Amino acid sequence: MGDVFSADVSKVKRFADLMREIEAITGDAVGRFEDGARTCLDWVGRDDEMSEQLRPRDRKEREDTTKTGTSLMEAVAGISRALKVNGNIIQGAQNDVHEAIDDASRKSGRH
Repeated sequence: MGDVFSADVSKVKRFADLMREIEAITGDAVGRFEDGARTCLDWVGRDDEMSEQLRPRDRKEREDTTKTGTSLMEAVAGISRALKVNGNIIQGAQNDVHEAIDDASRKSGRH
């Protein structure tokens, strides 16, 4: 017998819901980070030699953190959308198969 394909749409939809919840909880994390980071921009100093050395590195680390956080949030949102689409496709295919079985059983009188 060949391979059998099966999918539990309820589990796909549950995971999609979970990803949407994660997205809602973490969605503004980058904005919160940027707001918090702005409050300590002067931690490296203002006009001394140490601040001149540290300011470029500090700026780069903040920018990199923002880019990484944004990428992660986009990935979570993408997974959420993909799961939703996959769940809809699987549900549609299952509905089509059930309708075809019902049609065939009505025509043949057997089920």
